[in-house]
Amino acid sequence: MSSSAVILQEHRIRPSAQRVLILDYIRSVHTHPSADTIYKALLRDCPGLSRTTVYNTLELFAQHGLILSLDFGEGYLRFDGEIKPHTHFKCEKCGTVSDIFTTPENCEKMLPKGSSLNSVSLYLYGKCAACNKG
Repeated sequence: MSSSAVILQEHRIRPSAQRVLILDYIRSVHTHPSADTIYKALLRDCPGLSRTTVYNTLELFAQHGLILSLDFGEGYLRFDGEIKPHTHFKCEKCGTVSDIFTTPENCEKMLPKGSSLNSVSLYLYGKCAACNKG
């Protein structure tokens, strides 16, 4: 049994072939793809896959904390398989989204005394190094 199938079972999600394929994909890329991008990437290997299945599966995974759902105000969501606390930097010129890792301890230092941290959701915007050169 694949590691993704085990993860799904641990979260009480039936590990169908399509769900395993979607989770494998989202955890293997670091591009923060949209549901449509995921659908198009997987369609060749899984011709019976529907957009509805991809959208519903991503929503299910996000609800169970398996992936992050990101809204950069583009009119669609992006998805991230990295669930450790981190922030996101989006280049306003080319649209690339990058992960910026910080330790939970660093974030907790910014909280009011006596508070606790469950998750981090911070979006940073600017120009990436490649766009700054051009």
